[in-house]
Amino acid sequence: MNDYQKTITVNKPATEVYAALTEGIANWWSNDLIGAAANAGDSFNIAFGKTKKTFSIVEAVPGERVVWECVKAYINNATLENKSEWVGTKIIWTLTVDGKNTVLHFLHEGLNEHLQCYDLCEAGWDTFLSSLENYLITGKGSPYLKPEVHV
Repeated sequence: MNDYQKTITVNKPATEVYAALTEGIANWWSNDLIGAAANAGDSFNIAFGKTKKTFSIVEAVPGERVVWECVKAYINNATLENKSEWVGTKIIWTLTVDGKNTVLHFLHEGLNEHLQCYDLCEAGWDTFLSSLENYLITGKGSPYLKPEVHV
């Protein structure tokens, strides 16, 4: 069974791509984020409305590789029997330099067709990886934006 993966190539230095994965997550994935993702041992909580996930940073090698492990998850979708399917899956970002380009390989280890959320999550990753690519190219992504609270 193949886990979800995708490769993006951008005309940016690996340091910029790495920064987007460690310090710029709110610019392309969700701005409802608390915590840090810059160093191994860091952790962050991210939310998309009532869908919430917690990641632990397992590995962080500047300009080369970042690994997040999902340690807590609640996927708010009525069709799912197991709303915590992401727990134990890993998100592995591998960067390689190819001339003036950086090739970013994304692997969501454990996200495959055995999971009930696969179709939903595949579509989500397609959207947010496109947002990441746009953020890297133009400086503007399309992250989930938490609703503003008006007092």
